[in-house]
Amino acid sequence: MSLPQPKNEEPPSPPDAARDSLLPERDFAGRQFIGTREKQEDYYAFSDVSGPKEPKGTRLLVALGDGLGAHLGGNIASYTIVDEFLKAYKRGTLSEAWRMRVALEAANDKLNEITMRLAMNTAPMGSTFVGVSLTKQAMHWISVGDSCLFLLRSGKLMRLNADHSLAPILDERMRRGELTIEEAAAHPDRHILQSACMGLPLTIVDARMEPYPLKSGDLLVNASDGVLTLGHQQMEEMLAFGRNTTAGKIADAIVFAVRCANHPRQDNVTVAVVKIP
Repeated sequence: MSLPQPKNEEPPSPPDAARDSLLPERDFAGRQFIGTREKQEDYYAFSDVSGPKEPKGTRLLVALGDGLGAHLGGNIASYTIVDEFLKAYKRGTLSEAWRMRVALEAANDKLNEITMRLAMNTAPMGSTFVGVSLTKQAMHWISVGDSCLFLLRSGKLMRLNADHSLAPILDERMRRGELTIEEAAAHPDRHILQSACMGLPLTIVDARMEPYPLKSGDLLVNASDGVLTLGHQQMEEMLAFGRNTTAGKIADAIVFAVRCANHPRQDNVTVAVVKIP
């Protein structure tokens, strides 16, 4: 099945149309790298969701899915969860946090519908998901699985959303002295997911219910877990150098760094970068 390419829906107007607009490539951009996989199973999209009385580019929706490689149709699952989330969000009229939650549930239901239609009973399609709704002042997010939402602020990198793999549990066992650092890092179950979008009831969802304040100079990176080939300190140092360049060049630099790492089992990598002017 041939899927559409990742897209920037309804790109904002040119710079002279609105001073507050977030502009593609300058303020937001996405890039992908297939790694050593046979196909790209990540999918992402940006969409301008500014209100009718707002300048174009005032409000941005970012969505990213990472299809489960061990299941059939991972690429279909990631495309479906992202595309249906965007559609359902645009139909919504609830408050921002609930609008995103209802949109995710609608997208997950659509995944169930497709899975049943294709009779994938033994290994249903699945995908992780991170959705972010933002203005220059604040954002909300909702996520399921182990895809990442990072914030670089004042040179410090932090992960904002929860990791729904077994990695946090293994790391806690390491802190309690039950595992060594090496045992926790190399544990065969480290990347097993506790939660994913598979058309089944969503049991673990990380949703930001209150607006998360943003500041000028903040850098957001929404990424599939393939980016974790880069260590936290390496990412922090690299992103700190990008504060004076564009979102597009930052996204290029992240993917280039992953390629240079030359991991023998490199997963798909997708990064969606947003710079707050």
